Amino acid sequence: MSDFTYEFENRNERLETYEWDKVWIEHANADDLTRVLYIGDSISCATRTVATAKAEGKLYFDGFGTSKALDNPYFQDSVRIFAKQQGTRKAVVFNNGLHGWHLDDETEYAEAYEKMILFLLKEFSGTPLALLTTTHVANEDREERVIKRNQVMADLAKKYDLPVIDFYTITKEHADLLSHDGVHLSKDGYALLAEELVKKVSEIIA
Repeated sequence: MSDFTYEFENRNERLETYEWDKVWIEHANADDLTRVLYIGDSISCATRTVATAKAEGKLYFDGFGTSKALDNPYFQDSVRIFAKQQGTRKAVVFNNGLHGWHLDDETEYAEAYEKMILFLLKEFSGTPLALLTTTHVANEDREERVIKRNQVMADLAKKYDLPVIDFYTITKEHADLLSHDGVHLSKDGYALLAEELVKKVSEIIA
């Protein structure tokens, strides 16, 4: 059972108990780096640092991690403001992760996810956009919802011809690398995700 609140038991709650943003720009004064804008959740925050190290100076993952749900009216503005500070990028990677549980999985979530895709495509026109599957969790009820939401994402990726980076399968096949909370990962787990991220992003921008 997770120590972290998902808030989905009460669908009247549109905000989590603790709302947060975590932002990071690698070597902010350097303007000659191959940057990636990585938008995601707490798992993305941990994966980002490892991915930058594994890329060995070839890719720098700048991160906008957040608990904001897809329908949060400040989400898009927050991404836009961060991206202006980041400056340039060669790719955008997006995953909303394990947030926004007040949204119905097959209707509201799909609508909100599509709106985010359209925003990202317009805001970062000409920059490759990749979508990340949400990671496996130990709780069976929450896992069922993760599977539904990943299917929604896959359908939208196909609709807009966007590449998908599959973190779900990796974390499902290596469930032993989940931490005690059943959500986050061990050091080895993040290393596996980072390797896949670097590999796929390198292919996308090649």
